[in-house]
Amino acid sequence: MKTVQFTHADKLTLQDLIFHRIHEILLVASPYDSFVLEEDGRLTEQILHEYMGMNFSNAPRVWQSSTAADALTMLSRQDFDLIVVMMRIADMDPILFCSKIKELYPQKPVILLAFDESEIKQLPKEFQKSSIDSVFIWSGNANVLLAIVKLLEDKMNIKRDIKKADVRCIILIEDSPRYYSLILPMIYKEISHQVKEMVDKSASDHERLLYMRGRPRILLARSYEEAERYFKRFRMSTLGIISDIRFPKKDKLDKNAGVKFARWARSIDPSIPIMLQSKHNKNANLAKEVQAHFLYKDSPALLRELRDFVVSNFGFGDLIFRTPKGKEIIRVSDLTELVNAINSVPEQSLLYHAKSNHFSNWLAAHGYLGLASKVRPINYADF
Repeated sequence: MKTVQFTHADKLTLQDLIFHRIHEILLVASPYDSFVLEEDGRLTEQILHEYMGMNFSNAPRVWQSSTAADALTMLSRQDFDLIVVMMRIADMDPILFCSKIKELYPQKPVILLAFDESEIKQLPKEFQKSSIDSVFIWSGNANVLLAIVKLLEDKMNIKRDIKKADVRCIILIEDSPRYYSLILPMIYKEISHQVKEMVDKSASDHERLLYMRGRPRILLARSYEEAERYFKRFRMSTLGIISDIRFPKKDKLDKNAGVKFARWARSIDPSIPIMLQSKHNKNANLAKEVQAHFLYKDSPALLRELRDFVVSNFGFGDLIFRTPKGKEIIRVSDLTELVNAINSVPEQSLLYHAKSNHFSNWLAAHGYLGLASKVRPINYADF
């Protein structure tokens, strides 16, 4: 596969991406919880290992406090970009502690980290809305912390990065802390791998970093309304949607919210790639009704199926021209090959890929962001 080459224009737009970064993390945890978290080694070293493995730069540093009182003192003396609070704190109820932090530092993100969902079942809804930014479940290694950091950075920078360099985003709709704590690290790792594979092997370290910073952003929505806001605002920059089928709509759990959202999104952008997920295999029929891919959440091949969807629909790797039934016709790996293929492949194949946003997504993933933005609004009938 031929790889991405950088241009001078790319450098001008990519050099200041992800401007707002998380550098210092304060972890507030009991001595026992800290021991569990560090069982496989120092937490900062674990995060550094994950960052290096994904070609990310400037891994954040983790500071630890075993009590709420000590944490508040540290916050008064040092500037932290993120506060992570475990559920068992000796000297203060974690709910009161998180509320206190938000009262004193309303702009600082506060994440509640639990070992399992049973710890968070009794959390008041009002508390989750006002005193914390999100709840995550510890998955046994530091990749969940990496996902937390990247998710927050993506949210902080998405508007600016789209304006600066027209980066793309993926909308993930999921309200289960256990599941998004599992799937977010998977998505980040796969995107990192795919982007790294496409960077020219002769590129400098600086160029590699710039291209990594141009990776697609991930936006996590936990309700229908939040997902709707994201899609309305960033539709032209959205590579695709990965959604649960059952999640809150109008503050009530809706068993078909994902199907409703997919139908609404398709009414605005008929070609947007969508994957619907469920714990129930029977819901595959619901996904079929809205022309969405289906992923069974308990599938032993979950990661492979997710990877296949990401690679096939979000533009990574070669662009494989197929018939509407899926038969491969030809592969292209650069812009010249794409132009030649468009002049030779059957019209049905062109229509199939145009309807699915495959051209604009492939161009964006391979660094042709400006061209991708021009292709995206073109009606597939024009092909």
